[in-house]
Amino acid sequence: MDAFVLFFGLVAFITIGGLLFIIVHTPPQSTPSAKKIEGTNFIPSQMYMGNDGLGGIAVNERTHQICLFTSPTTSPRILPITDLLGSSLIKNGEVLGEGKRTHPQEMVLFIKELHPQKKSLIKSLHMGSSNNSNQRIDLFVVTHDQEEPILVVNFLDMETKEGGILFEKAMSTAMHWHYVLDGLILQADQLARRKSEMTQQDKAEVAP
Repeated sequence: MDAFVLFFGLVAFITIGGLLFIIVHTPPQSTPSAKKIEGTNFIPSQMYMGNDGLGGIAVNERTHQICLFTSPTTSPRILPITDLLGSSLIKNGEVLGEGKRTHPQEMVLFIKELHPQKKSLIKSLHMGSSNNSNQRIDLFVVTHDQEEPILVVNFLDMETKEGGILFEKAMSTAMHWHYVLDGLILQADQLARRKSEMTQQDKAEVAP
């Protein structure tokens, strides 16, 4: 009996050892590369298309670029993060969070000039969301673009309960994107400051 148990124990040991050898020596499968956005060379690391099928946004943190979608019939715009000026999270007309550039000065002035336009847009889009039946969540993305400086990315626009599953899911996604853009805005500020310092240094070196 003991020899029988010993035999099966030995067989089990050899089997398990063989499986472990195969697992350890099997090369890992390569992760398929991300696809380019159609019609562009932009490869997103993250992307979100608006709940209304209109505005959308994609980012590539490695290349310091963002890609904006305004409508299905319009070509996406690819911009460096240095053209990203602000991000505002709006719930039912209320500004829950706002990040904006602090450098250089011309960008700061451009944001101030856009404030009345942004305020009016919030009012018009969230007019029906004050009766607590329709819930709307938007992310306002501000870029240094004279023609289309404000992109609205919608995450929720429907009759539902605040605090319900649909609401919480939309809010969580919107907050994630707001934080992503806030991080890129901080990076853009750092890049702008670095560029300004280098320019000042170059001027000091050529000065008599």
